[in-house]
Formats: sequence, C-alpha cells, structure tokens
Amino acid sequence: MDQQYSAMRSNVSMLGKLLGDTIKNALGEDILNKVESIRKLSKSSRAGNKAQSQALLKTLQNLSNDELLPVARAFNQFLNLANVAEQYYSISPHGEASSNPEVLAKLFTRLKEKIY
Repeated sequence: MDQQYSAMRSNVSMLGKLLGDTIKNALGEDILNKVESIRKLSKSSRAGNKAQSQALLKTLQNLSNDELLPVARAFNQFLNLANVAEQYYSISPHGEASSNPEVLAKLFTRLKEKIY
C-alpha cells in the first residue's frame, strides 16, 4: 500500500511540474515564481513557522489585481490535478496503474501531441 501511495504522490508531483511548465509558458516566469513562493510559504506556515505565516499573509495582501486571478487559478488547477491523481489511484484495477506513474506521463504526452 505504501508503494501505491508513493506512486500517487509521484503522479501528483509530475502533474504539478506539468502545470508549472504550462503556467510559465502561458503567463511567464514571474507568475510561476509568485505561485511557487506562495506554495513554499504556505507549506512552512502549515508546519507552524510564524514568520513564514506573516510573510504569506503579506504576500497575499500585496498581490496586484493582475496577479490575483492567475495565482488563484494555478492553485485551483493544482487541486483539480491532485484530485485526478487520487481518483486514478483509487479506481486502478488491482492498483497496477497507481504503482506505474509512467502510464500518466505517456497519457499526457499523447494528449499534448493531439493538441499540437
């Protein structure tokens, strides 16, 4: 079971990287850096780091109007992708797909080829 959970986390990580690449290509590196900064501050804040909590609040309060929507969409899409990975993990017959993250990578490669 731990191996399958590890595979699901690997899938989430891979999907997060794909999302990051997409954000960078579509919206630029500045927005990606802002999203990554907020993600890291959130993680530290959740772990109990009070200074990082304050930095997170300040960062969120200082987002410009042009940054608000792309940042919110980035986190929304990441949660959507994490849910997809979890569903993939839970419905895979006998768990074989959840222990083989390459299956998802191949699927996304095929989908990208169809788009372009």
